[in-house]
Amino acid sequence: MTEMSRRERKKKETRERIFSNAMQLFRLNGFTATSVDQITQRADVGKGTFYNYFSTKEAVVLEFSRRSWQDLVDKGRQQPSMSTRQRLGNLLYDWAEFMIKDREIAWVTVRNREGANYDLSLHYALMAIITVGQQNCEISGEFDPAFLAESLEGMMVQHFIRWFVSGIGDLHEELNHALLVFLDGLSEKKQEA
Repeated sequence: MTEMSRRERKKKETRERIFSNAMQLFRLNGFTATSVDQITQRADVGKGTFYNYFSTKEAVVLEFSRRSWQDLVDKGRQQPSMSTRQRLGNLLYDWAEFMIKDREIAWVTVRNREGANYDLSLHYALMAIITVGQQNCEISGEFDPAFLAESLEGMMVQHFIRWFVSGIGDLHEELNHALLVFLDGLSEKKQEA
């Protein structure tokens, strides 16, 4: 393992200083009310330096969501003995906690999910859990895991958007219901005579 050069270390420190100061300001003032000028003043860097590391304020938030979602993915990997239902339930619970805690920041990530910098960690985490569930015969192997992951992620995001815009309801409960529909479907189970 090679040691980081002084220049690389300085670049990493500058990027981290900009990132952490921007996130503090977003939480303090709100994303919309925070300007790049405020971020650069607080981080004690020039505006050009900000743009060397982040193309926009949204890019800072996308970096935050990437890190946060990667933490969720890593946490999920530490629970291999759980059933697929439990692992998906835990991931959705943790995701909802993130979305509730950093509501405005989460909204920025959802609004920017079609961009080229959108992080696919959540999608790949869902796909990995679903794939293992198919291998363990807990989930039907009839459908491609990528399709199933996209479907569940779409349900999650849509419920978040509705919750965010309406300001009512319990996001945890809504995601739990979405997971039930996803795993159990909507058809009535016939009782055996």
